[in-house]
Amino acid sequence: MKKNSRGITASTYTGIGVLNVFLLAAAVFLMMYFVVVSNIITSSNYKIGILNEELSGLIETNSFLTAQKLSVEDSSAVLDFVQNHNMVEAKYATHIFESGEVAALR
Repeated sequence: MKKNSRGITASTYTGIGVLNVFLLAAAVFLMMYFVVVSNIITSSNYKIGILNEELSGLIETNSFLTAQKLSVEDSSAVLDFVQNHNMVEAKYATHIFESGEVAALR
């Protein structure tokens, strides 16, 4: 600060003061940037984790359904099921209704 001839104190800006304000503003901006970016990364990782858990559950369900499909497609298993439930082959079936839901043997 400088005093003029009337005794009034006047402040003058120096290069060091402007540099300090600029550095403080840059530090605040960088801290805010760090917080925002780290929150974005954390939320992305959380979403990826949830999707990975869902995917593993779906893969397990798919494996179970594939095993069931293979057991049904096995002709010997189907033949055993038919024989155990006394099923017979329907030959010469005629549909009573047009929808085809009810048939009669001849």
